[in-house]
Amino acid sequence: MCGVLHNSMFLLGIIIFALVQPGVAEKALDMRTFLTRAVRGVAQLAALSCGLLAPGLAAAGAADYPFRVVSSKTGAQYQLVAENKGPAPITVRVDVTGKDFVSDRQWPVEVLVPAHTTLTLGHVSPGEQSAVPFSARFDFSYHYGRLDAVHDAEAVYRLPFEDGQRVEVTQAYGGTLTSHDEPASQYAVDFAMPAGSAVLAARAGTVVDVTLRYTEGGFDRKYVNKANSVAVLHRDGTIAEYAHLSPGPPVVTAGERVNAGDLLGYSGSTGYSSSPHLHFSVARTVISDGQVVHETVPVEFCARDTAVRFSARTGTTVWANYAARTRIAALRPRRVP
Repeated sequence: MCGVLHNSMFLLGIIIFALVQPGVAEKALDMRTFLTRAVRGVAQLAALSCGLLAPGLAAAGAADYPFRVVSSKTGAQYQLVAENKGPAPITVRVDVTGKDFVSDRQWPVEVLVPAHTTLTLGHVSPGEQSAVPFSARFDFSYHYGRLDAVHDAEAVYRLPFEDGQRVEVTQAYGGTLTSHDEPASQYAVDFAMPAGSAVLAARAGTVVDVTLRYTEGGFDRKYVNKANSVAVLHRDGTIAEYAHLSPGPPVVTAGERVNAGDLLGYSGSTGYSSSPHLHFSVARTVISDGQVVHETVPVEFCARDTAVRFSARTGTTVWANYAARTRIAALRPRRVP
C-alpha cells in the first residue's frame, strides 16, 4: 500500500499584502520580512493539513521544482511575476482578493508559463481612497503540464523494470483499491519491486523533476510528503511519475531527454509506503475546485510485440521481455556505470 501527497497541497501559496498609501508609510510592512513569514505560515498550514488527506494521493516531487510567484513594488504598485526556472511548462492559477485595491487584470487567472520563462501576471495598486490603507491577498496553485494536454490513445508503454524480471501488481485500477482513491492516483499502478531494483522509463520524454533527497518511509502519515520521485513529460503533454524511489545520486537530470527503457533510478520505500514498490502513474493537468492538480489517466502496457497491449491488474504477475526483436529500439535499457 502506498500514498503520495498530492503536489498542489505544497504548491498552494497564500501571501497577504499589507499595502498602504504614501503618507502612512509607518504602517507599511517590509515585504521581504512579510513574505518570509507568509511562506513559513503556508508550510505550517500544509503540514497541519496533511493529516486530513486520504492516502494514495499523487506525487510530491513538484514541491522541489524551481517555480515561484513573487511580488515587487514600484511606488505604491505591486507587480506579480511567475518565475519558471525549470524544464517543464507550468500551469499556475492565481487569485487576488481584498479591499480598496485596483488591478489591471480580472482575477482569477490561469496562465501557462513555458519552461525557463518569467511572465508578469498582473499589477495591484491602491484604490482611489488614498488615505485609507488597503489590503490584497493572492492565492496560487501550480503544477507541471498544460491544461490542453490530451493523452495519446496510441501511446505505447513498456513495463518500467528490467528485462527478465517478473513483478507482481499489488494495486491497479479495475481491482481493489486500498489507497488509490483520488483522481490524482485513481489510475496509478503499484509494482512490488525489491529495494534497489532498476526503474526504467516506460515511455520517451523529458525529465522535468528529480527528487531523491528523502531517506525515510513507512506506513505513517508523517512520511506522506517524503516520497522520492522522477517526473517525465511526454510529447502529448502528460506527465509520468515514478515514486517511492531509493535515495542516492541521480542517474538522470532535469531537462534530460530519455527513451523508453532508460534508467531513471532505483525502487525503494520512501514516503508513505508500507513496503518497497514502484508507484507509477500518468497524469494530465486540470483545474479542480479552483486548484491546479493532476488527474491520472489509464494506460496500457505493451508486450514484446507492441501490437499486443494489456492493462495491469491487481494480483497479476507481469513479465518484462523486450530483448528479442522488439519493434522499438529505444526499449533497450541504457547501461549506467
